[in-house]
Amino acid sequence: MIAPTAAVGQATTDQDTRIRLDQQIERQKRDTESDLLEDAESFDRPASLEIDGQTYSVDDNVSDVGKALYISVARQQWRDVRRFLAAYERFSDRDPMLVHYAKGGLARHSGDLDVAEGHYRELLTLQPDFPLGQLELARVLFENRKDSEARHAFEHAHLLLTEEGDRAAGVRRTIDAFLNALKRRRGWQGTIAIGPGYSTNLNQSSASYTCLLEADDGTCLFDRKVPDPIKAAGVNFEATLGRDVPLGGHHGIRARGLLFGDVYPDHHDYSQVTAIARLGYQYQTARNTVTLAPSFEIGSLGSSVLYDAPGVNAEWTHVASPRAMLRIEGNYRDFRYRRRAYDAQSGPLTDINLTGWYSLSSSWTLFGGPDFAAKDTDDPVDSYRQWGARLGVNKIFGASASLLLLGSYRHRKYRAYSELFEAQRQDDQFNATAIARFPALKFAGLVPEAVVQHNRVKSNIDWLYSYNRTTASLRLSHAF
Repeated sequence: MIAPTAAVGQATTDQDTRIRLDQQIERQKRDTESDLLEDAESFDRPASLEIDGQTYSVDDNVSDVGKALYISVARQQWRDVRRFLAAYERFSDRDPMLVHYAKGGLARHSGDLDVAEGHYRELLTLQPDFPLGQLELARVLFENRKDSEARHAFEHAHLLLTEEGDRAAGVRRTIDAFLNALKRRRGWQGTIAIGPGYSTNLNQSSASYTCLLEADDGTCLFDRKVPDPIKAAGVNFEATLGRDVPLGGHHGIRARGLLFGDVYPDHHDYSQVTAIARLGYQYQTARNTVTLAPSFEIGSLGSSVLYDAPGVNAEWTHVASPRAMLRIEGNYRDFRYRRRAYDAQSGPLTDINLTGWYSLSSSWTLFGGPDFAAKDTDDPVDSYRQWGARLGVNKIFGASASLLLLGSYRHRKYRAYSELFEAQRQDDQFNATAIARFPALKFAGLVPEAVVQHNRVKSNIDWLYSYNRTTASLRLSHAF
């Protein structure tokens, strides 16, 4: 059966768009939190003690070594902390609170947040109303994504510091910044972008012409002509929405929604919209996030629903270092097409993708990875296996502009020989996306951005399935 290519080809670019928007939600969360906490790391640094550039002698007694240990922890000089801690623990009259304070700081510095939490809790067992211990515990809980416990710890620390009046005003402002970040974490966050667009090939036409039978004089008696490409202006839009709700410990609920598409008023039969919703379980620590959620996807073509696809989504994100991050995502979706012309495309689609990010600097980020998809239908002629890869770069030009470039290649091989086409279909798909954003031109909370996408499909059934298409749009985007 010959399926209308305008809808079947929709998946060619939808996969890149879906992955990009899904990751955009996480990037927005990280950037927002970083902005909120930009000045919130100073409550443990002494303001009046100057030791840089000058060496102080430390006598071998519990008082001098203890002071040196405390100063080293407060100044985050971890090499000295280890040295003084080893010396301090030799004294029988050492202060166990200071030992736990130092060991908690070392554990936090090493990324052992569970161990750090244990030391700070032991410290507070010895002195429950110790503000600095309460603050350190709260921050460790915050970093280890125990949001409910972190909120209670920060609120308790804020209450303890209220009694100190103006002397602790700066620390209370820092606590307020963390509390605002926690509130932001569990609140709704999202983006919306919309603007005019233009497509050079709405119907994904190959624009091919073949003469099947010629007369002796060269006149074509029977020919095969694919309709010409349809060029049209329309409206392009994308939207994301997400929320994380902590349940206690590392556990929580995650909600995600994606919406994207194009509407062409003069050729509405080719308008396409995709909506994806997920709601499920999330386990999150400082370095790892695991989610498992049922999902539901619905797509429209023209004025009617084209398909719906219930399924399940699973993700694992690992922060390997401050510069590197890895994410694996898997989806299972059961596509059920509503229109009779697309019945042959109904069936499950399983896909998995791996994405890695590496920050070369604060303004340059490389990302990319492989992906795989398997589509099964009743007729193996319409089933396929697909292998591909993505590679991109994101460049930030200060506060003025940013540029995202993304390219992908996928090879799709159908599983059976088609008697109709006398071939086993194989497609090579090339996609390129460029998004330029201009925060310097922001007005009324809206950021101008330009988007250009180019798609090229080369099929061995060239006359029907090969096509080139370029789309461009100028949008206004808003993040909330």
